[in-house]
Amino acid sequence: MKRYLVTVIAFAVLLALIGGVVAVLLITNKQSPGGDAEKTPDPGVSQYVKLLDFSYDKVSLIESCANDTVLTVERSVEEKEGKTTTVWKCTSDDTVEAYSSTVTSLVSSIISSSSGILISEVEKLTEYGFDENGKSSQYVKFRSDEGVEKTVYIGNYDHLRSYRYVYLDDGSKNVYKLNVTSADRMLFRKQSVIQMKAFTFLSTDVPQRLVVYEKGNKALDLSCVGVDEKATEDQGKVVGLWRVRYPLERKSEDNNVNNLVSDLKDVPLDSIAASDVTEADFAKYGLAPAEIEYHLYMTDTHGDTVTYVMKIGNRNETDECYYCLIDDGRDGKYEVYTVPTANVYRGINVLDYIDKYLYMEDSDLLRKVEIDIAGEQHTMSYTYETVTETDKQGNEVEKEEVTRFFDGREAVDDDEYTVVASTNKYNVPTEEELALNRDGDLSNDLMTVNPYEAFNRVLLALYANLIIKDIELTEPSGDALGERVVSVTYTERDGDVFKVELFKRDNTTAWAFINGKYAGGFARTTGIFGEDYLSADYIASLKCLKVLMAMIP
Repeated sequence: MKRYLVTVIAFAVLLALIGGVVAVLLITNKQSPGGDAEKTPDPGVSQYVKLLDFSYDKVSLIESCANDTVLTVERSVEEKEGKTTTVWKCTSDDTVEAYSSTVTSLVSSIISSSSGILISEVEKLTEYGFDENGKSSQYVKFRSDEGVEKTVYIGNYDHLRSYRYVYLDDGSKNVYKLNVTSADRMLFRKQSVIQMKAFTFLSTDVPQRLVVYEKGNKALDLSCVGVDEKATEDQGKVVGLWRVRYPLERKSEDNNVNNLVSDLKDVPLDSIAASDVTEADFAKYGLAPAEIEYHLYMTDTHGDTVTYVMKIGNRNETDECYYCLIDDGRDGKYEVYTVPTANVYRGINVLDYIDKYLYMEDSDLLRKVEIDIAGEQHTMSYTYETVTETDKQGNEVEKEEVTRFFDGREAVDDDEYTVVASTNKYNVPTEEELALNRDGDLSNDLMTVNPYEAFNRVLLALYANLIIKDIELTEPSGDALGERVVSVTYTERDGDVFKVELFKRDNTTAWAFINGKYAGGFARTTGIFGEDYLSADYIASLKCLKVLMAMIP
């Protein structure tokens, strides 16, 4: 009995302590300093209620007041070429250019998330962050097409900061709890209505031109000369065919250009770093001139040309973002945004976007390749014959057969004639290795090839080494143009001829020309006949082919 009495006393003391703590918490919450986040004790609650009965397509105006800043956007409908388009404009601040799709998403999300928890017949509205009439300094106002208006006033947070109390201007004594995400979304700011991607074109828009500047100087200029219809259909987005206009007049590396355009479309704007910035302040942000700037010209779905510009400057104070401009400003005033460092290129290698191969076509287009490298001459040629065969279903089908010739002799596809060749371009095979047959002890660096395969390896070695390694815009003349060290002439089946020539520039490089016209850069001659490992690409393949051709009776 004594033990039971002690337990009862302890339990009573515990209840008293809990009551005291709760009382202190309540007092603390009621005495918290003013502002937009006063905490209020959580009363008993009842059912969920739809706060707003507006539908998105009926909203004509939405106005938000947060931290004494009022922002109003209004909807209108524009008709162009027989199509109607919803347009949102910021009517409270003409320096803010509302981006219609962003506002559309914002308004839709506010309307759809406006269910609250009803607290009915509140005695003192002031305990929830409102004045005696239910008003507060933070609110959002809606107006319908019919002129019906409804205002939602935003009050304090609950004690867990999970909800905010809101009041409708309906003359009642009802307060609602709205989850904090939805409440804060209602109090939208400038960042909520502007575009938050640097380039906002659609995947169906067609590119026209891309120009890149580095520190104010043009670095790259490309024009889109067509669309790859099959790739566009397969990928569900426009895949352009490009031509380099600057620094060289050449075909582009289309995959890399299309990837760059796609990456630019996905660059997010992180925040507005500063508003009403003038050109005098550009140096502060590294924008005078910009480290790099992209100008992209697109044809939209209406057939109009739209220009997108993004200029990237210095890192911000936290080193997490770069400062960025995406427009030409208004009345000499600009918005400076930030973009995450991981989402933008601050420099480009123009060679990544230029087709560097001096000649690169499928071998089935070729009729003859004439090689003259360091005085050694060879001819590779093809003949084509259409034959009739019977397929597995017994149907006769026509097929084209190709025969390859090296210096006038057929390079047969016959495994009776095989040698071991190096697959590691750091290792030129020795004469002993070349003499091994297919039953030899092969290492991982070796493979067996026949004359047909060796023929293809020589052609690929030419492709791989006849490439521009660096750009030199000034065409060499006089003594700068040394002796010719490489000449490879490709004659295609349709009669087109491409003659690639390399003229000595120094001991390891040579100026590149195509059909007598300067190609805009130079190649590494070590890849053709030099002494370092690159020579294995061509020399080893040629040595292998010559050994194999000597084996054929």
